[in-house]
Amino acid sequence: MSSTDLPPLLRLPLHTIAHILSNVKTIQDLRPIILSHSIFRDALKDNFNSVASAIIMRQVAKEALPFLLALVGSQRLSLSDPAAAKQLLGLAASTCPVALPSLGLSRAEYAYMSSSCSSARTIYRQMASEVKPLHHSYLGPAPKDRQYANHWEKFRISRAVFRYQLMCNLFCHRLCLIRMQEFRPRFDDWDLKRLFFSSFSPWVNEELMCVFVYLRRKVAQAYDDITLHDVSLNHERIEAIPDVNFISQIHWMLCMGLPFLSRIASGGTLRSTGVPQFSTGRSATRAYNPHTILLCSKLVPGQLTLNPPLRDPALPMHAWEKSQILQLDPQRAPQNSPFRAWLGAHFKNSISRTVCCDADTNLWFLGYVLWTSPREAAPPLEEVYETCKRVRVAEPIFPRPGKEWGKDDHLRSRRQRKDIYRAGGEGFWPREGGDWSEIYGLTEAQKKTLEAKWLHEGLTESTRESSGTK
Repeated sequence: MSSTDLPPLLRLPLHTIAHILSNVKTIQDLRPIILSHSIFRDALKDNFNSVASAIIMRQVAKEALPFLLALVGSQRLSLSDPAAAKQLLGLAASTCPVALPSLGLSRAEYAYMSSSCSSARTIYRQMASEVKPLHHSYLGPAPKDRQYANHWEKFRISRAVFRYQLMCNLFCHRLCLIRMQEFRPRFDDWDLKRLFFSSFSPWVNEELMCVFVYLRRKVAQAYDDITLHDVSLNHERIEAIPDVNFISQIHWMLCMGLPFLSRIASGGTLRSTGVPQFSTGRSATRAYNPHTILLCSKLVPGQLTLNPPLRDPALPMHAWEKSQILQLDPQRAPQNSPFRAWLGAHFKNSISRTVCCDADTNLWFLGYVLWTSPREAAPPLEEVYETCKRVRVAEPIFPRPGKEWGKDDHLRSRRQRKDIYRAGGEGFWPREGGDWSEIYGLTEAQKKTLEAKWLHEGLTESTRESSGTK
């Protein structure tokens, strides 16, 4: 058969087909394509590095690439080699351009990078649609694209997402327990944690805190949803532990990787999978708690060196000399930058209270250092501080779902779910009760028997309403 008799696709050179393949959205999208025809498989085999690199570079902002590469490197890091860990953190802080094809990454590493980029994309899209409008409502003003992330906002959130997973890989993974036990004489965990945070500015660490708080809130919502409604978990009492920082299951889920977290962030629930199993024991609980690791970022402000040095570390920043303020921002960030948002929010605070301070929880909820405000609308720093002060002392912007339930609601739900479970039922029971659409394994007769029992015991909505009117 002559070349002119071949189908048009088979007449194309492999490098041209490889260029076509490089336009897919993710590495994972290549699989069905190469399975559809051998010509795609051959083109990818001969040009894998160039195709994979092109896909990754379209998925991630070039400014976030060093953080992504550090994240990949943490997958193969030897836990007994502190020098390698420090070199990895140096890579994350590097601003040197990197040519991906020259790094010799494996196919699995490219796939991991692509999956991480997809997860970061899901997270910044969800944050932009959910958090950004609230940020401008509380802290204002609102730009035209208030529900979409611009290039720099995508970069900031992606950087924070990659740093968060890097932190989990280094400090929160189950193998950390082995490292703590076997390599304590040679591996200074605290030194590495200090390096992890001190390599970046305080406001960059606050970006990480904002993303962590967002992910923690979404995971806590998924955990509360299943704990409050799953009939098999009728023994759980979430009202007994109001602070999510003390719930080990939430710590564990926060360390389960970006694909899991992005699914939860986009509205996924635990109803199909249940609460994942996690290690027990006091040491395991500490090791899996990302919030404990983030507390180390408090060390960063105290390590700043200024000329002239501060005469008093407790001096609020509005009392600093102008030259000292400028040293915090040597690149002279614009008026709508995260630096200025951070500086304004803490303008009357000492430098030690500018990072990882629990009083800033509402500001973290709003992602106060993630979004770009209109440049022409930059208010004075004193005004920014007063606005942030009002937000700090306001009621929690995102209270836990379980806090909306009264004591009677919790008691009634637990007793009803326990009865359903003992009768052989499975599934999820709503707060108000009476809706059997998600309960399985019970006959209609069993349901009527349970309803009669609850009516007699005063555990139905109708009984409670009638008793309340007497």
